Amino acid sequence: MVRFGIIGAGGIAATHAEAISKLDRGKLVMVCDTVPERAAKLAEQYHCRYGTPEELLTSADVDAVTIATPSGVHAAGAVPAAKAGKHVFCEKPLDVTVEKAQEIITACRENGVKLMSVFPSRFTAAAQAMYRAVQQGRFGEMTLAGASIRWFRPPEYYASGAWRGTWALDGGGALMNQGIHTVDLLLYFNGAVKNLSARTANRLHRNIEVEDTACAVLQFANGSLGYVEASTACAPGQPNRIDLAGTGGSATLEGDRITRWEFNTAMPEDEEILKSLGKSEGLHSGAASHLVSNCEGHRRQLEDFVAAIEDGKPISCTGEDGLRAVQVICGIYQAAKDQKSVDF
Repeated sequence: MVRFGIIGAGGIAATHAEAISKLDRGKLVMVCDTVPERAAKLAEQYHCRYGTPEELLTSADVDAVTIATPSGVHAAGAVPAAKAGKHVFCEKPLDVTVEKAQEIITACRENGVKLMSVFPSRFTAAAQAMYRAVQQGRFGEMTLAGASIRWFRPPEYYASGAWRGTWALDGGGALMNQGIHTVDLLLYFNGAVKNLSARTANRLHRNIEVEDTACAVLQFANGSLGYVEASTACAPGQPNRIDLAGTGGSATLEGDRITRWEFNTAMPEDEEILKSLGKSEGLHSGAASHLVSNCEGHRRQLEDFVAAIEDGKPISCTGEDGLRAVQVICGIYQAAKDQKSVDF
C-alpha cells in the first residue's frame, strides 16, 4: 500500500484525489496547500487530514506525493519532496523551464526516489495500440508525423486564476498548458526532434502574456518531418489528433479513439482494433473545457506508479520524458521569438 499526500489543493488536485481513491494499493492520507481552507475542504471530501507543506513532508506515513500546484512552482514542491524521501508523481508540465524540470530529475535521482511525469493520454488503449504498431515497424520508414490541438477556452478561463496566461506560472499558453499532452504523444510515438521552426499568435485572448495559438514545423531524428499546431481559440473545440504516416502505413488517433488504421501488410488483429478502439472510452479530452470530468487516465497512470514503487517495475513515463516535452515546447517559443530555427 502506497500512502499518498497531495501538494496543492487547486483544480487538478480533486482529480488526483479521486484517482487515488480508486487504487487497489494506494491510499490518500494527507493534503496540503498554502491556503489552509482549500486543503481542508479537499481533505474533508476524501476523509484524510490536511496541513502545511512542511507538515506533509515530515510525515512518516506519506510515502509519495502528487504535485498539483500551478505549473511554474512544480519544482518548488517536487524538489523538497524528493529530499524528504518521498516518491514524486508530478502533474504536467514537469515545470515551465528546462532548468527547473532538470532540477526535479536531479533531486529525485540523488535521493533515490521514483519520479513519474503525468501524461495520462499515454494510458488509453488506443494510444497503446498506436505505440505497439510503431514498435512493430508497421509504419515502415516514418514520413510525416503531426499533432493537432484545436481547443477552445473562453476569456473567463484565463481570468479565473491570476497565474493563468503568465510566463512565470503557466509557462506558456496553448502549447505548455493544453498542447503538452499531445506533444508528449508525438514524441512517444516518433522519437526525438532534431530541428524546428515556429510561429505564435494571439487570435482571441489578447490580454494574456502568452500565446493562444502556435504552429511549428519539425524535423525528427529519424529523418521524418512533422508539425505541431495548438490553440485555445478554435471554437467550439475539437479532439486532439495525432497523424502518423510512413512507407508502410498510416494511422490517426483522435482523442482516445483510432479513426484511421491502414497498413500495407494486414495483421489479424487489425479488424478488432478498428472495431473496438474506434469507439471512445469516454475519457476527457479537454477540447472545450478545462474541467477534468474523468479521472480514469490518472488512475491508470497511478496504478503504474504504484507498481514501480511496490514491485520495482520500470517507470513507464519518466522524468526525462517530461523534460523532453518541455524542451520541445520551450524550443518552439524560442524559435517563434527569434524567428530562427532551433537545433536540438
